[in-house]
Amino acid sequence: MRYYKPSQQLNFDLDHRTIDNIQREYQKDKILWSLGFSGGKDSSALLKLVYLALENLKSKPKPVTVIYCDTGVEIPVIRSLVQETLGSLSKEAIQHEIPLITKIVYPKLQDRYFAKVIGRGYPPPTYKFRWCTDVLRIKPIQTVLKNVNGHSVLLLGIRRGESIERDRVLSNHGTRNQYYFQQSNYKKATIYSPIVNYSVDDVWSTIMTNKRPLSIDSKRLQILYKTITSDKHADMYSSEVLAAKGRFGCWTCTVVRQDKAVKNLIAGGHVDLEPLLEFRNWLSGIRNNPTYRCKERRNGAKGLGPFTIEAREEILNKLLKAQSRTKWKLIEEEEIDYIKKQWGLDLELG
Repeated sequence: MRYYKPSQQLNFDLDHRTIDNIQREYQKDKILWSLGFSGGKDSSALLKLVYLALENLKSKPKPVTVIYCDTGVEIPVIRSLVQETLGSLSKEAIQHEIPLITKIVYPKLQDRYFAKVIGRGYPPPTYKFRWCTDVLRIKPIQTVLKNVNGHSVLLLGIRRGESIERDRVLSNHGTRNQYYFQQSNYKKATIYSPIVNYSVDDVWSTIMTNKRPLSIDSKRLQILYKTITSDKHADMYSSEVLAAKGRFGCWTCTVVRQDKAVKNLIAGGHVDLEPLLEFRNWLSGIRNNPTYRCKERRNGAKGLGPFTIEAREEILNKLLKAQSRTKWKLIEEEEIDYIKKQWGLDLELG
């Protein structure tokens, strides 16, 4: 089995220019920086470059906060890897006097996935009704940014060329500086992406050829992408193959028709994820089944409304059964308490 190896003519110049850019932007003012980290290839490449940029500066006047948003429904294998990485990164940064602070944030209790679906009866998200991204990922990070006094900068590993939709968003929110973007719903934080012009090959070259920080296990990350993509031509791997189909997301995701990531992880040996995939597929299957949904929406309009109380009870029972069959914790006790209180409120309203 062979894994992707960058060509001999590595684009060292690109990384050097990017590191120079990061150092220049970091030193030009006292505006605080945060870096959004998912554990995927792009945020890993970005974190490596920021770490190297800070490592080679004599003056380090401000900390950089590395933020991981734990939605509560992250794919457990990836969630475990990220938590391990951040724990090691904290120690490594202290050892080498790099001003990196790691922080894990969570959605508010009422915004968590199962609080919405099982407590309030929300139907699982679809491409047209994608309510999850804002409450599970964006709001928790914005809460951190709002606690910063004044303006802040959020570093993200976003890149041009990933999709037509991504390019459209970047064009609509661009600034005079090609690396900076405005947020439409939060003006006090500017997005900075020094790798916005990187190709997929550039990203993997950055990951595989820069050793530090050691906390980011490049080979382990590559193996994880290989497992998720599960391409039959494993001996012919290129970065394009590794990146095109790999997805780090939620195990409950119903925006995609099939959760190939979890399916391939199971095929790759992570059999403890089988109950999660079975639950996700069942939940996706009942989403538009009228017998599981109220006949009116919460605003009184006719049409498929929230899940009925009986349906929500069944969903919770199936979730707890899935949890009993795996080593992973799928729902917290405080979420169950919140869910049952919401059922009580709905029953009172009739």
